[in-house]
Amino acid sequence: MSEHSYSHRLESRIEHCGNPVCFGMDPVLELIPVEGTAEERIRVFYLEILNEFVKRGVKPAIVKPNSAYYECVSIQALLVLQELIREYSREGILVVLDAKRGDIGKSSTAYAKAAFHVYGADAVTVSPWMGSDSVEPFLKETVDKGVYGLLRTSNKGAKDFQDLFIRDEGRAYEAVASKFMDWDNGSLGAVVGATNPGELETITRYFVSRGHEIPFLIPGVSIPGVPGQQGGQASEVIAAIRAGGSTRRFHVLNSSSGLSFAWQANGNSRNYAVACVDAFERLCDDIRKAER
Repeated sequence: MSEHSYSHRLESRIEHCGNPVCFGMDPVLELIPVEGTAEERIRVFYLEILNEFVKRGVKPAIVKPNSAYYECVSIQALLVLQELIREYSREGILVVLDAKRGDIGKSSTAYAKAAFHVYGADAVTVSPWMGSDSVEPFLKETVDKGVYGLLRTSNKGAKDFQDLFIRDEGRAYEAVASKFMDWDNGSLGAVVGATNPGELETITRYFVSRGHEIPFLIPGVSIPGVPGQQGGQASEVIAAIRAGGSTRRFHVLNSSSGLSFAWQANGNSRNYAVACVDAFERLCDDIRKAER
């Protein structure tokens, strides 16, 4: 596997910044306490948070903007998304475009070019459920880019298909995991939810036992001190990965609203950037304690 592969880039990034945190940048206009047009509010909000990260000398390993939150605002908001990706990248932060693409080969090729060359992302989320020809174009685009395939999601409807039994394969998500190992060129990772540590441990062990670990993007991690969250605890996630036998430090723990809108915990909307970075540091502390 090339030392320039996405997996190696990710490990290097986590080692450099000292944390495996993924900051989900999903703007909800009602929770953005900034004046101006919708596009300007989103832009200022996330650039101010970036400035606070830089000011305090701490940065997440990765950020993950979900394109749907920008698409539903306006065409101009997509230009803001492109700008945010550029500015966060300039600070050395890897960017995952959460777009959950997946289509026939020609369309996937176009989606890959959009994610990597138009938006400038380092990685993109994809749905593997149309098979290899829907994922391969993303993997072929360039070896240093990442592709996170949806493996085991935590939404209520996941069981409709992901839990189905397939003869000689086990559950459907296990069949997908097997294909991931066949397709991986050093760029492929998996999206695995944080809300079921037992399943996370089982999935980790599945890859470890076959001698082929791939990086996990683990959404749904709760932030200490931020009320109203229903995600998994960072300590439980770290424990599950360790119990599964993983030795690679390239799995990232994602929090979106818990970080972006941490200001809600004390109601001080004027210090939203400070509240975000405070919450980020608490999450990092939780992870460090769990890793000892």
